Amino acid sequence: MSKEDQFRFVSLLALELENGDIMLPSLPDVVMKIRRMLESDDADFEKISQAVSVDAALVSKLFVFANSAYYNRANVEIETLDGAIGRLGFEVVRNTAMSLAMKQLYASEKHSHAAKHLRAIWARGMKLSSMAFAVSRRSTAVNDETAFLCGLMHEVGKLYIVTKAEEFPEILGNAQSLEAMFEEWNAQISKSIIEAWGFTQEMAESADPGQYLDEDPESPIKLVDVVQVAKLLVDDADVEGLELDSVPACVKLGINKETLPKVLGDYREKLTSMQQSLT
Repeated sequence: MSKEDQFRFVSLLALELENGDIMLPSLPDVVMKIRRMLESDDADFEKISQAVSVDAALVSKLFVFANSAYYNRANVEIETLDGAIGRLGFEVVRNTAMSLAMKQLYASEKHSHAAKHLRAIWARGMKLSSMAFAVSRRSTAVNDETAFLCGLMHEVGKLYIVTKAEEFPEILGNAQSLEAMFEEWNAQISKSIIEAWGFTQEMAESADPGQYLDEDPESPIKLVDVVQVAKLLVDDADVEGLELDSVPACVKLGINKETLPKVLGDYREKLTSMQQSLT
């Protein structure tokens, strides 16, 4: 790849970020409606059920989730939408809708020639979200399902970078150059997209641990701590050999050699459930 092409691409990303022009397709109406209902003080079962019922794909996935081994511990089959929502809870319904919408973004036929990169980013998003969920269960300071959502959206900036790189074939075809772009730009772009989608500022800041992580082990636990630990556990091939006591975010969340096996077990169970249910 020529330095000229690389400069042009980086300049394009920088300009769009500076001007607030970082955009992806809007989230489906059902996702936005459920999110708004959950953020209001009067989340209503009937209204959420009505909002969900118009999306056949989402309804289908909710039945799959509700009757999966992960959520159906008593092996009692659910046959009604209200029953599925009741078993899963509003936040799981929101996250299922969000997961389905995100998967569709990554699988868009519009970007078929970048499919290899998008599949890899989606697969990693599943791992990060499942690990963030497992990590957050060690603390009552953060919500498990919100942590899952932060993990899911953590690298949405990579999706944007790949779609922009379609105009620069030499970048898409050069794994080293593309990885360098991810490293430099993903955090800022992901934060910008999460903000544009209307999620909370704390959720947006979780996309950029380098900027917002507080290294004081006595500081309050935030979503950015959960995502940082999730990335550490997903990325390191030798998880058992990690010096967890030296990582402030791990100390805050109580992740150590004693609790790690439980965290990894929860992670594998959640990841398997998500992969099977979203297939």
